[in-house]
Amino acid sequence: MIMNRMEDSLVKTLDEVMHFLENYTIAWHHWLLILSLLKLGGSGTKAQILPVYKREGFSPHAIDKVFQMDLEDLGAAIEVEGGIKNLDEHSTIYLTEDPNFRKFLKKNLRDVVRKFKTQTRD
Repeated sequence: MIMNRMEDSLVKTLDEVMHFLENYTIAWHHWLLILSLLKLGGSGTKAQILPVYKREGFSPHAIDKVFQMDLEDLGAAIEVEGGIKNLDEHSTIYLTEDPNFRKFLKKNLRDVVRKFKTQTRD
C-alpha cells in the first residue's frame, strides 16, 4: 500500500493536530471526520465519510474542498491511500494508531460527542 503525503515538512505533527482539535469551535467538522473513522473501525473511504458532511449541511459546491482541507489540517493523524492530491470516492483514509493520539481521542471523545448533541450550528 502506497501512502503519499504532501511535502512532509508541511504536514502538521500529531502534537499540532491535538492542539488544534482542542478548539472545538474551529475544529468541529474535523471531529466529524475523526468520529466517522472511529465508527468505521479506524479507516474508511471518502464515499463512506462524505454523507456525514452532507447531513451537517455543507454546500454541495464546497463540500469536496472542505473535506480535502480537513484531511490536510489533520496532518499526521491520518493517512490517505494514494495521497491527498489523488483523493477520489474510493480512496481509503486511515486514522493513526499512535498511542498518544488515541489516548487524546479517548480523553476528549465524551466532551466532543456531548457538544455535538447540544450545540446547534447554523
